[in-house]
Amino acid sequence: MTQEHPDRSEQIWQRVRRVIFDVIHAVLGPPPPDVSQKVEDVLREAKRDWEESRECQDEADETP
Repeated sequence: MTQEHPDRSEQIWQRVRRVIFDVIHAVLGPPPPDVSQKVEDVLREAKRDWEESRECQDEADETP
């Protein structure tokens, strides 16, 4: 399994964030602060879960 460059992962998350906010803005207009905060919270949790699952997969790959 190849290791991604650490910044590549961050670039992907920033792109996901930007697309989500672009869609919200296109459909609903500028999001209220509480909506923006909720989106940020969900993205932060999703990113944490994704990183944890990758770490678990890496550990599983290392065990004989």
